[in-house]
Amino acid sequence: MSELLGQLSPPLLLVVAWVFLVAEAGLLVGVALPGTSVLVALGYFSHLGVVPLGGAIAVAACAAVVGTQISYLWGRRREGAPSFHRFAPGRWDRPRELLGKYGRWAVAGGQWFGSARTLTPRLAGWAGMPYRTFATASLPTACAWAATLVTLSYHLAPEIIQQVTTHLAVAGPVLVAVWLLVAWAVRARLRAQAKAQPTIR
Repeated sequence: MSELLGQLSPPLLLVVAWVFLVAEAGLLVGVALPGTSVLVALGYFSHLGVVPLGGAIAVAACAAVVGTQISYLWGRRREGAPSFHRFAPGRWDRPRELLGKYGRWAVAGGQWFGSARTLTPRLAGWAGMPYRTFATASLPTACAWAATLVTLSYHLAPEIIQQVTTHLAVAGPVLVAVWLLVAWAVRARLRAQAKAQPTIR
């Protein structure tokens, strides 16, 4: 990612970084996009003097906020639908319950993990979370996530930050996989219990 961005002029670099970050949270394809790596690259190029640190943070924070808003609004379009997505229908009930239970905490926590950053705003919208509740958690957290990673990569050795963000990128998909596995196990157990109960006539 650093090599790609390094070939661009400073204004174009910021525009491309903004597009990547918006797409990561705003589109489902964002699950595969390297959002944390873009922030690391922005901080690194700020350290080299290619772009100003304040400008890099502003662009990153703006993109993070816009992306989560798009994702939430997409989820609201699905509000009331029987399933969040055609993939694994029925497997999203448990995540929806968790969002309903933990609300702002779930939205804030999801911002810091790769795949969860893409899926959590959509799930919040689909679950019918009020926009005010979502915004009060998402806006400051998205800004904090962007500012923290850009600033850390500006001040610390890029190699260290790259290792940290690699772990975060791995943790996101793992978290989602565990989430789906737990939802599947709970649903399977409930079905087994329902079948085991005698029918009352």
